Amino acid sequence: MRGALLICKKEFMELMKDRKTMFFTFLLPVLLYPAIFGMMSKLGRNDEEKRKSKASRVAVVDASQTLLPLLRTEPTLFEVVSAPEGDVKQAINDEKLEMQVEVDEDAAAKLEAQQTFSVKATYDRSNDSSRLALTRLKEQLQKQDKTWVQARLKTMGAPADLASPTKLESVDAGGESRVMGRIMGSMLPYLLMIMMFAGSMQHGIYATAGEKERGTLLSLLATSLPRNQIVLGKLLYVFSIGILSALINLASLGISMLLTFSKEAAVNAPSAGPGMGSLSALANPATLALTFFLMVPLGLCFANFIVLMGVQAKNAVEAGSSIMPGFFAVMMMAVFSMAPGIEKMAWLPYVPILNVSLAIRKLFVHQGNIPEYLLALVMTVGLAAVFTWLSTRMLKRESALFKV
Repeated sequence: MRGALLICKKEFMELMKDRKTMFFTFLLPVLLYPAIFGMMSKLGRNDEEKRKSKASRVAVVDASQTLLPLLRTEPTLFEVVSAPEGDVKQAINDEKLEMQVEVDEDAAAKLEAQQTFSVKATYDRSNDSSRLALTRLKEQLQKQDKTWVQARLKTMGAPADLASPTKLESVDAGGESRVMGRIMGSMLPYLLMIMMFAGSMQHGIYATAGEKERGTLLSLLATSLPRNQIVLGKLLYVFSIGILSALINLASLGISMLLTFSKEAAVNAPSAGPGMGSLSALANPATLALTFFLMVPLGLCFANFIVLMGVQAKNAVEAGSSIMPGFFAVMMMAVFSMAPGIEKMAWLPYVPILNVSLAIRKLFVHQGNIPEYLLALVMTVGLAAVFTWLSTRMLKRESALFKV
């Protein structure tokens, strides 16, 4: 094992000589995520403030003048504009107005006869301003409906509570931490897989096929170190880079999310959503430790695959081409792991790599299943051992080492 540690040390010393690679691998993620989240949060707040401070442009078709006076009494919420010529949907898509409201022609007569009349709202669901206009209309209609109903009840001499026989009071059994746990549980495996594989790939190619191209592999093989020690050393280096890259990216991402959510909560509490309390409740030592224990053998699997492809490639370009299908496969599995409802699939705990995503997902929603966790851990460790055995055997083959 001493020889493997020497090889790993050699690779790290070569890495430390390249300041640009050190910056992009370890320092850039620390600076990138706070900048991205800070910019997104600031732009989001500014955009929301602008939308809320601006009246929604609404075209109203109301021959009976039933709702038009109501909308005109709220100039801070609605700006009544003329109905557009041609296709109203196209006008809304072109952002000439946010919404068109069409009221029954005989709405006033129906209201007088205590009948229901219909209101048709045409809006663009993909546009935030248009959705805000619809939300404002619903709120105003709810208030006006209550006023009309109370007036009808008063006319009949009935109590106002007659219109509301029940009062629903909801209690959230899960709490904010469970909501945030579902979000993090679906995103975290995806982020970990992509970050570990991407972080290992470049350095793995450099340490294997790149060493062939530089001509230093022959010098390394001429030493007294056994070949299995050489491949284990390179494997340890690639694995360490992948783990470090994932941890640094996730730490920066987590801190950025904490700061962003806590700032949002301070500005717009309690409507800002899950804040620092719910996130810190998820990051308990047991959950993080169990997640780390699962990611170690998974990272070893990725490192083994990268080293295996790099060892048998004749140059860095071929190594990259051989590794890329594996990267796409990992990305597809990571995306699949984010799909809703996958935790209900009975066969998923028996699928390598995907069972790791499932186990992590359940850990973060406090539904950890010990048999499923152990099954994922054992299968991933076994897969890593098989890849390690294959990599060691491949390095002993002259055809792999001296492929041209």
